[in-house]
Amino acid sequence: MVVLLMMPFHLSAVEATKNEIVKELVVVMDMDSMMDSMRQHIENSMLNVQQQLNVTESEKPLFEEYYKNVNKLVLEEVTWEKFEPYMITIYSNHFSEEELKGMIDFYSSDVGQSILKKMPVVMQESMLMSQSMLQRILPQMQTLTAAFESELKAHRNK
Repeated sequence: MVVLLMMPFHLSAVEATKNEIVKELVVVMDMDSMMDSMRQHIENSMLNVQQQLNVTESEKPLFEEYYKNVNKLVLEEVTWEKFEPYMITIYSNHFSEEELKGMIDFYSSDVGQSILKKMPVVMQESMLMSQSMLQRILPQMQTLTAAFESELKAHRNK
């Protein structure tokens, strides 16, 4: 009976230890700097929106107000303080203590730090390539979707 009563305490202690290991990994990987990168990506996306919408000179004040509001929202909501608990949970759920400690060892090394510095550019280029590939096939996807919707409508009207 005593063993059963102590199990939740033991599990929460193990979980707390694991969370501390994840927090150490967060520091080693400089994960909080991801927020800066994410905010920069959103800002770049906003500039792309301005171009895609062909905002005219007379419309610029409207866009600037919109941009200011979006930027304010992003600065308030896309923060490490709000993101960190999710990252701790995700890493704790998917990695063992041994794996987390291995990542800390690796990312503490010169090679690991070099990879961390290069990773944002690698990820950005990968995302741009993916977007480019999707843009290329978007018309075909739209055609397939329209055909499917027509077939589905015909099938339902039988």
